Amino acid sequence: MKRSAFLGAGVHTALGAGLAQNIEALFAAPPKAGEAALQVGAENVRVPALLLAERPLDDIEARFWRAAEAVVGHAIAAAGLTQDEVRQAAFLIGTSSLDIAVSEAIYQRELSEGADAHPLTSNSTMGRLAQRLRQAHGIGGPEYTICTACTASANALLYADQLVQSGRVRHAIVVGVEIFNQITALGFHGLELLAKDGMKPFDSARGGLTLGESCAALVIGQARTEGFHLRGGANLCDIHGISAANPDGSTVADVIRLALADAQLAPDQIDGVKAHGTASLMNDEAEAAGMALVFETAPPICALKPFIGHTFGACGVTELILFCGMIERGYFPATPGVCAEPSDLGVRLEQKPLPIRPGVFQLNFFGFGGNNTSLVIANG
Repeated sequence: MKRSAFLGAGVHTALGAGLAQNIEALFAAPPKAGEAALQVGAENVRVPALLLAERPLDDIEARFWRAAEAVVGHAIAAAGLTQDEVRQAAFLIGTSSLDIAVSEAIYQRELSEGADAHPLTSNSTMGRLAQRLRQAHGIGGPEYTICTACTASANALLYADQLVQSGRVRHAIVVGVEIFNQITALGFHGLELLAKDGMKPFDSARGGLTLGESCAALVIGQARTEGFHLRGGANLCDIHGISAANPDGSTVADVIRLALADAQLAPDQIDGVKAHGTASLMNDEAEAAGMALVFETAPPICALKPFIGHTFGACGVTELILFCGMIERGYFPATPGVCAEPSDLGVRLEQKPLPIRPGVFQLNFFGFGGNNTSLVIANG
């Protein structure tokens, strides 16, 4: 049962600009995170972060738009869409912070110029990010902006698939965007969820996440005979708590099972799992417990956040693109130096890229607010 095919992609993360640079980096060890400085009153706060592989870093506004517009253009070109097809394509953005980074930069500039700055009024709207990217590329179809925390762009993909499958559009352009901003950084700093020594999901030494940046875009369309396509998916809300899933794994297991049912597959037909893997204590506990409830024998499991940081609303599309890129090259992703042996959670991550054939894979995303999403994809 095939649904929407993945026709073309663009991606820019801390690993590099373009799919080739990103995939090459995934064959090495995760990079060491740098630090971003924040000024809070008289206090200087430094937070661990993996920022876009681009300089200068001080011009947030220009860097944001340059990266976002570029990845959409790369995806359209890779998919080979004509101008007419672009004009008719749907456009969906998944993000948790929209263009807050740009608003913060404008506000700081106005303050430095002595202007009467009013934050989040004249320079920020829910639809401005999508509007600018659509105008830059002449995209004329229906538009949606989805903010469901860390599941945002994964959910955008599910909605885009429904648009394509219903016949409303022939193509959809799905974008995940997350750029470093002070509101997000200070929020996680205040929650004490940041790990200075890098992300180590499921590892006995796990201690939190590293902030990540990403701009990624994926073009989908009607299924074709070869290449990756969506096989199924599901979204489910967990009301256990604001910042973590139920640690008994029950709601994680539920959404994984719903996605498998949608794909008409049994757990033993899954060839590998891309875990959400935030390396925070309760989230890893819930995810490990949920996988144990579903899989009698666990398939290979990988985690990509140690390489790119937690890209929040962008992680759905970003990690999907990186995962597909590795599988297309014949390898299941590894995470050298992280969770080499089963920890107290019973999860082990591959230490060397694992040769693998085309198959069926499950990708999981679990967000703040209890929004949980699971995707099933295939390239066979």
